Amino acid sequence: MLSLLVLAGLVVAACAPPTPAPAPAEKPAEAKPLKIVVIGKSVHPYWSNVEKGVRAAAKDLGLSDDQVIFWVPQKEDVAAQIQTMETYIAQGVTGIAIAPSDPNALEATMKKAAEAGIFVTTLDTPPVEGSVSLVYIGTDNYSAGVIAGEAMKQLLPEGGKVGIGRGSDTALNALQRTDGFLKAIEGTNIIALEPVNDKEDAATALQLANSVISANPDLAGAFGVYAYNGPAWATAVKEAGKAGEIKIVCFDATTDIINFIKEGVIHATVAQREFDMGYKSVQIIKLMAEKGVEAALAEMGAKNGVIDTGVDVITAANLKDYEAQLDAKGIPHEWTTEGWEPPEDAFEFKME
Repeated sequence: MLSLLVLAGLVVAACAPPTPAPAPAEKPAEAKPLKIVVIGKSVHPYWSNVEKGVRAAAKDLGLSDDQVIFWVPQKEDVAAQIQTMETYIAQGVTGIAIAPSDPNALEATMKKAAEAGIFVTTLDTPPVEGSVSLVYIGTDNYSAGVIAGEAMKQLLPEGGKVGIGRGSDTALNALQRTDGFLKAIEGTNIIALEPVNDKEDAATALQLANSVISANPDLAGAFGVYAYNGPAWATAVKEAGKAGEIKIVCFDATTDIINFIKEGVIHATVAQREFDMGYKSVQIIKLMAEKGVEAALAEMGAKNGVIDTGVDVITAANLKDYEAQLDAKGIPHEWTTEGWEPPEDAFEFKME
């Protein structure tokens, strides 16, 4: 009987349907291709240098031109920046780094991007307090403004009237640089005139510079807040026949600014490291996508949501040294000091 039961059990087992194989695990969804967008403010050599940094980062990080987009409007245009952000939000890009011409106006669109899962960072111009921007990459603009003011103090120890030209009355970088400059000259005999706003238009900047010089024949100095303001002042000063007489302090190290320094028309410029701003904007968004926000911020050395790219004060006295620094870092520039020597009495800035 036992043998019959065993046999029956074997027959039943043989007739039973096979145990279904476990279902294959679902293939994980492929990660979306990395796509990073950097949005600047206007067509200008300064922003060309930012783009060079963006392109260098893409090359070094193994990203194609299709994966890293750089865009600027023809001139400062908040509506165009918003529209461009909306376009890339709809495309679902990985990250957007923007230099907001008006941080208050851009914040709502930046928030929309963040809510869509896009990494949002800022460069060149700080965002509003409490912004969704994960990090600001650029200059400590207030401190840089103070440095510019210190340079003007050294150039005008007896004081005098100083004109101020800038491209915006709302962008934080313009306001902070102006505030820092004004703070530095407090308690001196330097009288700062009301800033004139060219709305980031170089032709308007030149017209305004000419107007300030005409209205103030005793003008002793001029401060250029944006990259084209220095050349605008320099051109106006040359046209007025006052080169060397009106002391010019400005921002950035574009080719035209360097040439005016070599001519002795611009006396000092506070050079931002805009190449680094572009480079690090691409670098950090890629890191955020690969390692997460906190890890990326830590790796890039962010402090309180800021990566300070620093500044260099350039005068005729140290221009050759500055060029050597750029060459050592492999940072491209279209100007050269070859065949040029600074005058013996060239202004030499001393940081106090």
